[in-house]
Amino acid sequence: MAGLAHRWLTRSIGVATAAVLITGGAAGVTFAAESAPTVAAAETWLPSFEVTSKFGVVATTHPDTVGCDGYNVTGSGTSTGRPITSGTWTQTEVACKATIPGKWDIKGTGTITEPDGDKLHVSYQLTAPLTSDTMVYPTGTYKITGGTGNYQFATGTGKMNARVNMLDHSDVTSTMMGTIEYLG
Repeated sequence: MAGLAHRWLTRSIGVATAAVLITGGAAGVTFAAESAPTVAAAETWLPSFEVTSKFGVVATTHPDTVGCDGYNVTGSGTSTGRPITSGTWTQTEVACKATIPGKWDIKGTGTITEPDGDKLHVSYQLTAPLTSDTMVYPTGTYKITGGTGNYQFATGTGKMNARVNMLDHSDVTSTMMGTIEYLG
């Protein structure tokens, strides 16, 4: 009888030990599955330069009707965003149809002038498909090339896009989003 009691006691201890191991193991797995993943700040990117400009343009025929077959474009309007909260936008660009087959090839420069007189200069290069549509949506890149005042030593790059109604040149919108650095 003592042997039978010893076997039952050993079995009970074995079952209890197994139950603790299984419960503890499952609890560890459950805890691991419930914990939220952590996101390091280095994995999150926020643009430091985000500016929208609304302006009108005037287009005149480019003198090179073979090599460019396009327009000289000037424009002016307003800019808002970050780090520029408000300012005026002025631009000059050349929009050619002959340099890239089937696309507008747009190269230009722009200046944003803040109310205190500080200026930020950008250059940009955009393309858009040549279509018979009245709306054209150029996309490409911009580069900050310096300025005056707070932007004297500014540099940066990013993406630029625009919305142009070919029948209404008084309502053009462009957006630049990327980075700005102050090297001075």
